[in-house]
Amino acid sequence: MQTKLSQLIRRWLLATGLVTAACSASAAPYYYVDWTAANVAGGTASGVITLPDASTVNVDFKATYANGSAGTLEGAQIAGGTNYWNPSSPYISAQVDNAPPGTDIIRLTGGLQQIYTVTLSEAIKDPIMAIVSLGQPGLPTSYDFDAPFTIVSQGAGFWGGGPTAMQQLAGDILLANEGHGTIQFIGTFTTFSWIVPTPENWHGFTFGIRTTPRIEPENPVPEPATLALLGAALLGCVVARRQRQTARSTR
Repeated sequence: MQTKLSQLIRRWLLATGLVTAACSASAAPYYYVDWTAANVAGGTASGVITLPDASTVNVDFKATYANGSAGTLEGAQIAGGTNYWNPSSPYISAQVDNAPPGTDIIRLTGGLQQIYTVTLSEAIKDPIMAIVSLGQPGLPTSYDFDAPFTIVSQGAGFWGGGPTAMQQLAGDILLANEGHGTIQFIGTFTTFSWIVPTPENWHGFTFGIRTTPRIEPENPVPEPATLALLGAALLGCVVARRQRQTARSTR
């Protein structure tokens, strides 16, 4: 009897915890790369993401040709310089609470038949990429990725643009005319890459993550009894919201 009661309590706690998250879901803070080294002529850059528990994720970036020889970067800011992430609005959404916090950025030209590859020191679920000035009026430029993504937010940024400047095309292609915004890769990655077929001087980017599976393991699939409790709790959440709305409207 005691064992069954304990199991029921655990299931109820799981259900109410999930409901709390569902009822109060909001944008989450993301943690961006602190780029600490860059070799523009050699096409490499490296940095670190520091999470709230002081653990770190190392990030390596390299540009290479198809034969494996080193490519190049257009430029990199790793210590000061212009803050191209200002204004922050294109990078903030209902999902992402904050824009890149400083001036760090990696810049590309494209059109050089190079492959751009990012490698993370551990598997990361759904990392984000913040982008500055992809393409320009009259010269659309694309990032052709090897991984699925979605556009999370976009808008007018440092060099202009607007809320429809970036488009997501079939084949994991991002096309933009002066695009400023954030995309999110869908899945769990230790590496991903892309090419930039059309040259345009210049466009820049950085990366961010919310957490890691090591720190925040995915929730186990609830048992049927837990799902029933979850459904009842969600219904209570909806009723409570409606009651609050009714109370406000009758004031």
